[in-house]
Amino acid sequence: MRGPVLMSVLFLCLCVGMVSKTVAQPEGLAATIRLQSGAIQGSGTEVRSFKGIPYAAPPVGERRWRAPLPPEPWTGVRVADRVGSQCPQPARGPVALTSSEDCLTLNVWSPAKTAADRLPVMVWIHGGGFTVGSGGWPQYDGTQLARRGVIVVTLNYRLGALGYLPHPALSQESEHQISGNYGLLDQIAALRWVQSNIANFGGDPSRVTVFGQSGGAYSVCLLMVSPLARGLFQGAIVESLPLLFGPKFRLNDSYYGQRSAGAEGQALAPDIKLLRTLTMNDLLARLPAPVTLTPGFRFHPIIDGYAVPDDPADLFMAGLQMAVPLLIGWDAAEGLFFAGDAPTTVGGYERFVRAKFPGDAADRILARYPVVTDEQARPTLARVFGIYELITPTVLTARAAAARAPVYAYRFSRVAPLTKARWGGAAHGAELPYVFGNGLADRTQFEELDQRLSNVIAGAWVQFAKAGNPNVVGVPEWPRYGAPDFRRLEIDDSVTAVESGTDSDIEFFRQLFDSMKNRKAPPALLRH
Repeated sequence: MRGPVLMSVLFLCLCVGMVSKTVAQPEGLAATIRLQSGAIQGSGTEVRSFKGIPYAAPPVGERRWRAPLPPEPWTGVRVADRVGSQCPQPARGPVALTSSEDCLTLNVWSPAKTAADRLPVMVWIHGGGFTVGSGGWPQYDGTQLARRGVIVVTLNYRLGALGYLPHPALSQESEHQISGNYGLLDQIAALRWVQSNIANFGGDPSRVTVFGQSGGAYSVCLLMVSPLARGLFQGAIVESLPLLFGPKFRLNDSYYGQRSAGAEGQALAPDIKLLRTLTMNDLLARLPAPVTLTPGFRFHPIIDGYAVPDDPADLFMAGLQMAVPLLIGWDAAEGLFFAGDAPTTVGGYERFVRAKFPGDAADRILARYPVVTDEQARPTLARVFGIYELITPTVLTARAAAARAPVYAYRFSRVAPLTKARWGGAAHGAELPYVFGNGLADRTQFEELDQRLSNVIAGAWVQFAKAGNPNVVGVPEWPRYGAPDFRRLEIDDSVTAVESGTDSDIEFFRQLFDSMKNRKAPPALLRH
């Protein structure tokens, strides 16, 4: 049952220093930009794009499972007119992109005629459960956003085992005695690249907003609590935050094969030197297959005491995250996106809940969200999964952050023809076409109303990047989020400000998270 979910996820989901100014080019050609690593030339007229720019050296061979290094320099002018390879992942994306470990590249879109003042910068971190995705996927094309007067950057970062494998042997060779979180370190390296280079594209390194959806939203929250990312951005947008609250894995947990028991109960210690010599495909064949909806194995960021100093939920609750303006929200029917793999029987529903939650928590969920008939199994699980995995973490994070910095919250509930036909509601990722403004001209999937809503949403996102406040003239006032009424924007066929108040489902899962906080992670074996 993994295939449908992975294909659905596919739908969605340091060079330093400026060494010279832009070199003028004949009209109609993108300017040549000189970076420390070499010169690049992009394409475009009204909006210029520079694609496939290396922000770090290829993490291959001996660099596999190490922190990213600065990009290797090149001679001549590098033509930057196509996106780079996507990082290795178990399924292909919505376009025929090559998968390669040489994937640490980014893309920049810039209005051709920039104002005298530097433009704000929006850095997109894609989702995909830390397993799939690419900043080069066409739905993340930054052209339409850049037309609104911002510089847009999208990036790749290492995924799966190549991005998030912790192991004692890897920690031992690290100067910080840590391992894992390589994909997060890639994101930080890309943000450092932006600080050093974006002025050459017309951007203002002192006005950087990071924004992401799903796994990208989780990444944004990790960046907000990481000491390594301090000062690298000044605003954050979080769309559909997955499970920030609840059990977390720490570097010393028995996980990912660190202390996995063999037949005699002895530790299995993979030969890291050998694993570094394997081809990408041979390596991935030795590792457990990832899952999405179903309980089981997945690679993702952990608490390593370095890039992620402690439980990010605890840090948010204590007000220890970066005090930057935050725009945050969720989709009304998040769980519908994952319903294709949901069980279709009463027994299957109960087995899923008991596999995912410890005994007492499972009992409480089954009592609160009972299933009597087989027809109820899939929609009920989709609802439970969406509230537990995505909506509750988003709401609790918004409430915690509002105590320290301005927060603006939304719920997206518009059901376009596309979302109605595919999921039946505003599922996970439904707002993405409206943010980037791509694909809305297809009248078989979207209506004229959707283009108007996109103008509102994209305009608010850009205004937030410019001023730390999403309010624009001609749109209902977007109130600041906070106690006691927790007012947010409801984005449906119309846009209105509403009071969200106390939600019994949110309170139920908040208490559940607290009770599960010390749950141990399951062991998972590396295959030899």
